[in-house]
Amino acid sequence: MAVQETKYSSCLKLGVFTALLMSAVFLAGTFSTLQFRLHDPLHGGGQPLKNIIIIAIDDKSIQEFGRWPWDREIFAQLLSKLKYAKTIGIDVVFSETSNTASDEKLAEAIKKAGNVILAAEYTRFENEGGQVAGKNPLVPVPPLLNASKQLGIINLLTDDDGITRSANTNVKGEYLLFGQAIAESVANTKAPKQNRLLVNMMGARETFTTISFSDILKERIDLGLFKDAIILIGATAPDLHDDHLTPTSAGVPVPGVEIQANIVQMILTKKYLAAQPSWMILAALIAAAIIVSLLLARYNAYLVALFCILLLMSYFVAVILFFKKGILADMIFFPTTVILSYGLNLVHLYRVERRQKMQAVEAFTKYVAPEIVDELFKHPEKLKLGGERRTITIFFSDIRGFTTISEQLTPEQLVAVLNEYLTAMTDMIMASGGVVDKYMGDAIMAFWGAPLEQPDHAVRASECALQMLEKLKQLQQKWKKEGVPFLDIGMGLNTGDAAVGNMGSNQRFSYTCMGDNINLGSRLEGLNKEYGTHAIISEATFKKLPSDFIVRELDYVRVKGKKEPITIYELVGQGKIPEQTKQIIRHFTTGLKKYRKTEFKKALADFEKAAKLGDLPSKVYIERCEHFIKEHPGKAWDCVWVMKSK
Repeated sequence: MAVQETKYSSCLKLGVFTALLMSAVFLAGTFSTLQFRLHDPLHGGGQPLKNIIIIAIDDKSIQEFGRWPWDREIFAQLLSKLKYAKTIGIDVVFSETSNTASDEKLAEAIKKAGNVILAAEYTRFENEGGQVAGKNPLVPVPPLLNASKQLGIINLLTDDDGITRSANTNVKGEYLLFGQAIAESVANTKAPKQNRLLVNMMGARETFTTISFSDILKERIDLGLFKDAIILIGATAPDLHDDHLTPTSAGVPVPGVEIQANIVQMILTKKYLAAQPSWMILAALIAAAIIVSLLLARYNAYLVALFCILLLMSYFVAVILFFKKGILADMIFFPTTVILSYGLNLVHLYRVERRQKMQAVEAFTKYVAPEIVDELFKHPEKLKLGGERRTITIFFSDIRGFTTISEQLTPEQLVAVLNEYLTAMTDMIMASGGVVDKYMGDAIMAFWGAPLEQPDHAVRASECALQMLEKLKQLQQKWKKEGVPFLDIGMGLNTGDAAVGNMGSNQRFSYTCMGDNINLGSRLEGLNKEYGTHAIISEATFKKLPSDFIVRELDYVRVKGKKEPITIYELVGQGKIPEQTKQIIRHFTTGLKKYRKTEFKKALADFEKAAKLGDLPSKVYIERCEHFIKEHPGKAWDCVWVMKSK
């Protein structure tokens, strides 16, 4: 219960930390441009008002009337064709005098129409904060200004990423936005007071009805089309450089006059855009961080991941629905909070679980090999009774005359020496990938080839046995200085099939191996006492060893408890060996061949040569040869020596 409470507490703290972190990032105003970019794909798909018509100063018109700017009398002629329009907005800043006659004609036409809104423009803006840099806007020349119904500011705001998404409404003075002035001239409506008026774009370029300036002036279309229409006149020709990239551009710039048409429609239909309230964003991300954290503390990570995916999918559907209602919902902080909260808690829980496992591993590896622990963690199903058939190499070792040695030491000295010995031997077994099966007093039982697959298990076991003998020599020198009696060991190795797995009861079991080959390994260890050797291996193990191992055939015996005789070998070394050892093996091998041919006198001579060099197995054969010289075994002799003891 305490562990579970700690888990909830730590996850809750991480959730609160994530919420505070994301709240701070949000309140710092970061990623505002990215928010807009993420909302851009939601623009478009709207139906433009049919009574909003754009009269385009396009390439076609410029080709017909000559290079820009035109004589203002042309605009006067156009206005005379639009006498049935509800309102007319001219998105051209007539800030400089053309010629007096033309200006007067245009002023007269504007005054006669009575519904013309002209454009004014500030020269420079600071995008951030929407502050106007210029003190006074550029306005039409006095005759035109006095004749117009109203002026409108045509400046648009382009964000740092080059996309135009809004108009600047933070203008001091008597002027409205151009599109706002047009909309308010035909309807009783007011645009919201915002520093930046976000434009709800209906679609891409030419979403609104667009007619060439020249087609109207030449009356190539039915002028009745303009009855009660809201008309915007502006440049669409690329060379006039009044175009902008918008959320719906798809790489194709949209003329400024068309953006103004979008503003007019947005105000008339009251489909404004506004950012989601800050309090709502903060509440959502705090709730998300805490909920995801607590869920991870309680449920499976995959289940919580599925919940998070469904939550984010639902949230993005909500974002689309919010946009249709004119609310630009957060598309960064809430999703990031969900993902970050999940990720941080997952890493935290993984580290906690790993730390707990490592603590268990450290405790467990004091009893069994790390390989077993790893295997059981990977495959927990193996933590049950039962075994499997595996080919392994089994190892037994025993201290010679341990009872006599123990009588010469105090209990404390005995424990210290035994622990030092067992620790050194165990470390080498585990370092070679072996498994220490059990300790039987001073005896060690180990095996290679399970639970992990080790094709070279016989080589590993044999190398380890030789290393143990070298380590024992070092310990013997140390113990001699400490007054500890001489301590020597014998080892037996056998390779073959065995049942390997968890043996015991449902309440208590151990990972071990069983089978006839295990018993043979134990018998081989016991044979060292007969021959005075340190390491005896079976023929099955011998056949698994490469040529760099120095092995000599020792005897052909029938061990106690076995009907069939076996060939046994002494594991001498690996690689280079002393010259004296080579001579011993040569004399012994020659003598063994003669011995098996019942040439006992000749064999005796070879064994005596080896014995003089200190070979103990040769002394065993000397006794046999002397016996057989007196009592010949006969022609039917099978060369098998029967062992009477274990």
